[in-house]
Amino acid sequence: MGELSNTVFSHAEEFVQQVPLLVTSSHATINRPAITLTFAQSLDGKISLPGQQLLLSGAESMAMTHRLRSMHDGILVGIDTVICDDPQLCVRHVPASELTSVAHPQPIVLDSQLRIPLTARLLVGPQTNSRLKMPFIVTGPDHDPARRAQLEQMGARVVVVACDAGRLCLGAVVRELRQLGIMRLMVEGGARVIQAFLESQIVDLLIITIAPVLVGSSGVAAALSPLSAPIVPQLYEQFGRD
Repeated sequence: MGELSNTVFSHAEEFVQQVPLLVTSSHATINRPAITLTFAQSLDGKISLPGQQLLLSGAESMAMTHRLRSMHDGILVGIDTVICDDPQLCVRHVPASELTSVAHPQPIVLDSQLRIPLTARLLVGPQTNSRLKMPFIVTGPDHDPARRAQLEQMGARVVVVACDAGRLCLGAVVRELRQLGIMRLMVEGGARVIQAFLESQIVDLLIITIAPVLVGSSGVAAALSPLSAPIVPQLYEQFGRD
């Protein structure tokens, strides 16, 4: 991604300041953080390809996403995203003057079997950059104790919650994160995590970037079935081509 202009950064800042839920933690409760779900999708509603990285957002939308990251205490993804994309989950696309002072969110990985690679950038990055945070890895009760010991020795925090039919219970996940001090949580993916949060109806704010591309029938949709709760649009904004 090329160098972005101050105009792009200012646009991102102006947008997020227009969204009331982004400038307050009023939706956080004693049981869970305030939750923002954000993802990019194609015109035909696809968010990924099976087992492949699919970059949909343009540079301007990416700047908005990174401004969002800076406004949340934690950023959550599933283990498939870590394995496929090897993300850093930090704040990078902001003005150069902020790079040394911006607060990075706490990375959080849903990983019921502790499959996270020991070479993942989420684990390696904080060892060379003290401003980055070691991840919280949320797992189930049937994890491998030896693997847990390896991860904890590296500095990761392993959080154990209940599972239901092999999947982590989202209610237990968000309760535990709130107890760990996460007041504002940003959920970024991947597909199964997005689908689970949409179905859970515990999302306070939904931000969808729509890219002007068609993925086709092989793509993975954000929602597998109609949502029972209505989505009330509040704001539309154009960022570059998105």
